[in-house]
Amino acid sequence: MTYYRLLILNMIGFTLLASGCATSLRVSTDYDEQYSFENKRQYALTQPDDIKTTRNDITKGRIEKALRAQLKLRGFVETDKDKADIWISFFATTEAQQDYRTYSTYNSFYGYGGCYRCFYAPMMMSSTEVVEYTKGTLMIDVIDPATNTLKWRGSTSSKITTTAADSMTVTERTEKASAAVAAILANYPPGVTPPTAEEN
Repeated sequence: MTYYRLLILNMIGFTLLASGCATSLRVSTDYDEQYSFENKRQYALTQPDDIKTTRNDITKGRIEKALRAQLKLRGFVETDKDKADIWISFFATTEAQQDYRTYSTYNSFYGYGGCYRCFYAPMMMSSTEVVEYTKGTLMIDVIDPATNTLKWRGSTSSKITTTAADSMTVTERTEKASAAVAAILANYPPGVTPPTAEEN
């Protein structure tokens, strides 16, 4: 096999591996079916006292920036809390977890020691691997100012190994926060075509 052919095959293999690892975020939503989400374009970011959000001010800032950017793209306008049609709140959590994975394999072979053609019955061998990872969850709430009650909630969670989480760059952390916010807000408002910035 020539060097260039080997190089091309390696590049193809890398591309397939990268595309196979790329997965979309899974989003869960719930909302009040009796509530009308139409024509509610003015919002205010708020954080109720009884909701414990991330204590990391850097992460909080990233999420707020991503929220404002995504809401602007969808034609929503930020305003004062007393003038807003909806209040938007969020909270983010991270949790260190462990995943135990047990693998079973069967081995059979001919010939061992002084018995060249002896057949040995398959033997099951098992091994357990402990994988440490961080589970991050982001939840975005839409609250009705008139009643101060929750009307819509969207959330997403993702797992990343502890080693990978610790080695993430600032840019990667920002992109991850933006992707999570965009994925959640793609489902808002429910049953309503979201307005665009050009309609304002």
